[in-house]
Amino acid sequence: MKVNKTQAVLLILSILLEKGSFTKEEIKEEIEITDLKFKRYMQELRAFIYNFNLPYEINYIRREDIYILKK
Repeated sequence: MKVNKTQAVLLILSILLEKGSFTKEEIKEEIEITDLKFKRYMQELRAFIYNFNLPYEINYIRREDIYILKK
């Protein structure tokens, strides 16, 4: 599915809130983006969480190759 930046970031946040975790490949397949765009979108989402003091943190667990949302 083709989406713009805002839609992509909101979709990533929605998936994290619903499922609690995802792999980069799941997101890349879902919204058809490159590794670079994925990295930028994750930076944007982390900045949003930080700037608005939301009670969340996005962590990457390398050995499992998964992103998780922590409260």
